[in-house]
Amino acid sequence: MANQHYTLWVKSGCPFCVKAQQELLENIKSHTVHIMDEKTEELAEVQKLWNHLTVPVVVLHEDDHETFIGGYTELKEHLDTKDV
Repeated sequence: MANQHYTLWVKSGCPFCVKAQQELLENIKSHTVHIMDEKTEELAEVQKLWNHLTVPVVVLHEDDHETFIGGYTELKEHLDTKDV
């Protein structure tokens, strides 16, 4: 099995960001959360990189490969279709 780790870029007042973090905790998935409240330029760069204009921005790292998941809805669908 591949070494999996999720990275989330979030804002603290975002309910979908909280839900995304909760999904990863409930599914016992390794993850890192970057709170971008005061890092608007950095967040804009991440959003541009993945062509995703809202938060959260969720990326899956498997070994040496990165896969853009999307936001909360896409993360939920991704976790529901994976063998948890």
